Amino acid sequence: MQRSDWSRIAHADLEFMGPYDETSFERLLNGAELPAGARVLDLGCGKGALLRWLASRAPIDGTGVDLHPGTRPIPGVRLVTGDARSFPADPESFDLVCSVGAVSGIGRLAALARPGGLVLLGDGYWRQPPADVYLDALEATIDDMLDWQPTLEIGAPHGLTLVRALPSSVEQWDRYEATWAANGERYAAQHPGEPGLEEFLGWIRKGRRRYTELGGRGTLGFALLLFRKDQAAP
Repeated sequence: MQRSDWSRIAHADLEFMGPYDETSFERLLNGAELPAGARVLDLGCGKGALLRWLASRAPIDGTGVDLHPGTRPIPGVRLVTGDARSFPADPESFDLVCSVGAVSGIGRLAALARPGGLVLLGDGYWRQPPADVYLDALEATIDDMLDWQPTLEIGAPHGLTLVRALPSSVEQWDRYEATWAANGERYAAQHPGEPGLEEFLGWIRKGRRRYTELGGRGTLGFALLLFRKDQAAP
């Protein structure tokens, strides 16, 4: 087992790899209609769950990029194996640009969206100031994320107007954290003696402890943010 396998194993039966689901995207995009055959780019698409959901609502011309993309075919979508941070794409050419998990900065997403198009960002934020013990366990610094209000304002310098912000609920977080940890424990029980298993199990249990014992449940937030790119000046 390689470290690069850890997240894939932990998220094995999760359609969406975070504290959100189809209902979250339904609420986020309510009223923000895409044109027929919309060009959609998802940078860091994972298994392609968001693109699959979009394609189930209306035909799209979609591209998903990930180091380990899914293999299930999605109508109107191509899944590309590659680094989302350096994937070549034409500027101002997409009706919707997505990055859930913040593998690409908001500035790049804005540059790829057409004027009047949409940008969908999923990113973490601090629900409350993090304690030092939590930051140490997360191997992070307080500057790695913003508080809630500055998070809402990140699009403005890039010509983006916030349409809607949807923070994940504590219940969504509880379900997500419990599921990926249980997946890891189950895999370990089913593969005794596999090389690298002890390190993997240590990672799983460290993550669970961060959430349940070191303050993660009340500290780390996640939000889906939908922006519209300002129209070009005439």
